[in-house]
Amino acid sequence: MEHVWLFEKWQGLPLRDVRQQLLNHAKTLKTFGDMSVRELCCLAKGDWIPVGLYVFISEDRIVYAGKTHGRSFQERMLSHLDHRMPIPGSPHLAQLVQSISKRDSISATEAVQKVMDMKVVWMPVPDLGRGKQYHKKLIASVERQLLWHRCLDPMYNSPRVKRNDHYSLKGERYQLEEGFELGSF
Repeated sequence: MEHVWLFEKWQGLPLRDVRQQLLNHAKTLKTFGDMSVRELCCLAKGDWIPVGLYVFISEDRIVYAGKTHGRSFQERMLSHLDHRMPIPGSPHLAQLVQSISKRDSISATEAVQKVMDMKVVWMPVPDLGRGKQYHKKLIASVERQLLWHRCLDPMYNSPRVKRNDHYSLKGERYQLEEGFELGSF
């Protein structure tokens, strides 16, 4: 479970400190391609809720951050390796591969290999006993906080989302500041 960064370790960190703490956690991790099926399914072996946030890292660069609240981490990770072109009008979950392919002018197959050579950190989010809607809102809030240009500023996530110093969830507006605590809203 080395690739799992527990909620108790990251929740409450000031946004200005999250990047360095995350990179420190990832230093000794295996690459995504070297993880075993047992490691990918580690959260299925207990009372864990295998949903939350995940971050792809290449060397000391934050490459991509995403969330999952319906699929388990292991399902979501494998969908990032889909090299097929998106079918118009249907959901496409391999945004990372498509972004790398487009931005780096390489084939989708080459982009998949790049993803396999990255490290991935999972950040599971417990439900905290406040119900499913609160849990989804918490996960979405943490994702927006991580994406912020003064927090992780991942290379392949949408610049439009990263540059905003605020975000809205279900009609409520939240202001981001460097001292804002991760997981607060």
